[in-house]
Amino acid sequence: MKTGVYRNYNEFSALVLNTLLEMIRRTRGSLVTFNPKKIAVLAGIDTHPVILTLVKDVLEGLREKGLISLAGKSKHGVKYAVTKSSPLWALAKEGYTFTAATLPDLERIGIMASAQTRRTSLAP
Repeated sequence: MKTGVYRNYNEFSALVLNTLLEMIRRTRGSLVTFNPKKIAVLAGIDTHPVILTLVKDVLEGLREKGLISLAGKSKHGVKYAVTKSSPLWALAKEGYTFTAATLPDLERIGIMASAQTRRTSLAP
């Protein structure tokens, strides 16, 4: 398990995001579904409830920016999805990786994604 990653939220967020990008890179289809525990296991971090709450917080931030979507809720928790139309998909396939310093780039990507979503929802 990785230690010290919990001290800096930006580094933690970058780790979660890079794990998600790696999942997308490895997929063969056009949809990836995951939950916070799957991200934590693949990232090599603890799966304690407190840590899973942090992972969920990062994922909820991505969902609010329109980069991932909610695939479902059950008594077992929340499941998220990334489709081929997400800007994260293109970044993953291009081999992009996030660091704590490049995390602000995610804001611009989120703004572009939400603008694209609004344009497609307004189209007749």
